[in-house]
Amino acid sequence: MKDNNGRFTQNIVIIATVLAVVFLSQNASFRPITKQFYIKAEKQITPYWVKTDTWFKVNVYPRVASEVQKRGATATQQIATQKNNVVQNIWQGIKQYIANIFSKISGTQVK
Repeated sequence: MKDNNGRFTQNIVIIATVLAVVFLSQNASFRPITKQFYIKAEKQITPYWVKTDTWFKVNVYPRVASEVQKRGATATQQIATQKNNVVQNIWQGIKQYIANIFSKISGTQVK
């Protein structure tokens, strides 16, 4: 349990540090300081990013890849359907607009 608390605390400190660097880097007077800090911290943070990337590729990506592929095909079909609906609605609006103009000029009713 102590090991988990230590890791939790370490992760909280890392997250707080990254957020502080991001926040302070937005202020022009702190940019040189945060730049130097980032250069030093990058060496310590890089192994965590590598471990996270590896964990994601090993544990998460294989589980979701097939589902993403299935839903990707469905999404593509839905996008095409929605695009066709938009085009059809625009065309109907254009036809109605032209018909109304023609109706005003000629004096006939258009349905």
